[in-house]
Amino acid sequence: MFVDRSIDPTADQVRALRDVPDERPITMVNLLKFRAQARYDDGDEAPCSGREAYGRYKKAFTVTVGAVSQAQVVFQGPVQQVFIGAAGQPETDWDEVLVVRYPSRRHFLAMMADPTYREALRHRYAGLERTVLLQCSAS
Repeated sequence: MFVDRSIDPTADQVRALRDVPDERPITMVNLLKFRAQARYDDGDEAPCSGREAYGRYKKAFTVTVGAVSQAQVVFQGPVQQVFIGAAGQPETDWDEVLVVRYPSRRHFLAMMADPTYREALRHRYAGLERTVLLQCSAS
């Protein structure tokens, strides 16, 4: 399986999230750039778009391990235009924004450790060209 670790958090980033003693809800803002064609190197999946592969991953964290994550999609939609900033640059070239709320950091981290979720990461790797994940507090 092709794995692009540049779309994973580093150990330091995970520790920084874990070590804040805050049980308030968090919101994760995902900036997503999909591959035109999903990249499943093991040949176990029928050809599909990167967006479709990411949809399989999204189902894992919202439905399959939903009892663990308690993830709530607050917003999901395509980027229509760059309103402020230089269009066509990597820092502004995104296909979609996905905003997900979790009851706490603990829920998010439990999801990341769940074996079923970890198995579904293959769809994330296959579907994403690149991503940015911004952790925000939820008020």
